[in-house]
Amino acid sequence: MLDAKHPLIKLLQTVCLALVGVLALGVATPIINAGDSVTYAALSQHMVQSGDWTRLVLDGADWLDKPHFPFWVTAASFWLLGVNALAYVLPGLLFVLLGGWSTWRLARELDGGPHADLVAWLALVIYLSVFQIMDNANGIKAEAYLLGCIMTATLHWWRLDQHGRLRDLVWGAFFAALALMTKGLFTLVTIASGLVLVWMWQRRWSNFLHWRWWLVLLLTLVFSGPELWALYVQFDAHPDQLVWGRTGVSGIRFFLWDSQFGRFFNSGPITNPGAASYFFVIVFLWAFLPWVGVAVMAVAREWRVFKRRTPAQRTVTVFLAGSFGVTFALFSLSSFQLDYYTVIVYPFAAIFCARDLTERWLADPAWPGLHAVQLMMSALLLALTLWCGISVRWPLALATLAGVGVMAMLGARVVALPLRRVLVWPVLSVAVLYGFLTITLTVTYREKSLAYNAALLLRHQPPAEVLVLALDETTARELALYTGWPTRSVTRVQDLPNASGNACYLLVRAAQWPALAQQDWQALGQGRWVVHKTGTLPRLLQLARDDSLLEDIRLLRCAKESG
Repeated sequence: MLDAKHPLIKLLQTVCLALVGVLALGVATPIINAGDSVTYAALSQHMVQSGDWTRLVLDGADWLDKPHFPFWVTAASFWLLGVNALAYVLPGLLFVLLGGWSTWRLARELDGGPHADLVAWLALVIYLSVFQIMDNANGIKAEAYLLGCIMTATLHWWRLDQHGRLRDLVWGAFFAALALMTKGLFTLVTIASGLVLVWMWQRRWSNFLHWRWWLVLLLTLVFSGPELWALYVQFDAHPDQLVWGRTGVSGIRFFLWDSQFGRFFNSGPITNPGAASYFFVIVFLWAFLPWVGVAVMAVAREWRVFKRRTPAQRTVTVFLAGSFGVTFALFSLSSFQLDYYTVIVYPFAAIFCARDLTERWLADPAWPGLHAVQLMMSALLLALTLWCGISVRWPLALATLAGVGVMAMLGARVVALPLRRVLVWPVLSVAVLYGFLTITLTVTYREKSLAYNAALLLRHQPPAEVLVLALDETTARELALYTGWPTRSVTRVQDLPNASGNACYLLVRAAQWPALAQQDWQALGQGRWVVHKTGTLPRLLQLARDDSLLEDIRLLRCAKESG
């Protein structure tokens, strides 16, 4: 039995603490990175500024897409810490860490044997070092909140099934409701699928009619009351309101049906073309790095040994397979696919891998196949980091990170060789890649982001409305986050107000400046900045490397003011 003082457990705890520090790098940036994140922050900002926490309003219009919970949490953070990038990222990061804590607790509950602590800490190390989970701790979207809510709800539902305690019933329903108020009804599939498959496997058909589970669902609905009320007040109570170009739109129906099944069949008001059934398999191959090789080996080994396991061990396998597989299959069959959707089931894969690693480790620490796979993963990640560094031509930044990595690896020599190959080197490799990309994002956006640099120019100017002419609508939202001033997009020059009668500022491309110079607009500043800052990794590297994606932008102010 390995207790908390065992050197291996202490090593895993140290690695977890270091990984939390790496994840916290995203908190240091003054810029809200992704386009979706800017939109979510803008919705939360409106709540704080207007004092109306019931309605979701974007660009002055009612917004119906996602449930309210993440925006309520972010708005509360803005209210406490001010509207800034730190206040936006911090709550999402805390929910990612909550997901890690619940993954640790669930792994410990599922094992229940003398090596439960080892399985739990290994699961947490894997969770914190999965590349896409690390990315979600920086570019905060709804999935960051789902990691915390789904894993905590699943933990309590499992405990409720095993022990039947009232506190697990209440907490399980509460966190299930938070998940439901983050992404809708399909989150209950992820929470319940593992248990449902276990009941079917064990032929416990009576559980489907047991009063405690119906009470869980009822309490989940009760705890979801704030979401249903908010949707009713904003949409259902105003059937004449124009949403998506039509009236009579029910917010409650959208929440319970259209946002779920409409997206699944790609038939709702919001669609995404180009779905493929193998899409998430391909995503998993890079998103679960550096543990994808371990995951494949664990599945192959489980296929061979499943029949030789004890009934309790088989139950755990069925539970984890159901929790991961059902949701993964549904997303693969869905017609609406985005690469970060499946991150919510990666904690179950982390527990599955941790369980397999523990069994392999105790049986044969020098198992060569596992070492070869993990060395390959480490080499792949370090090669990718090297390629990124060469692509952006940042020898100093790359040399710094390489130096840190080399020192850490030299320090890791005090760890036994098998552990270095299987655990330490892969974790260090993904941490170096994530750290390099995070630093690259931060430095590049500080130098080249249009909204951030325009806000710096406006910092010493008197507050007034800012107009953004014929640029990305996200620019106006992001600029409002940094300045706190009213900001809106204008599509045509003809739609601009009379500059001589309005105190305001204007962001335009340089090509439009000559026509405006004939009016009452004066240049306040200019620069070459990127308008559309988000995109694929190659585009980010191109943006960091050269100025080919930058545009000549002018910041203007009215020459005369009324009064």
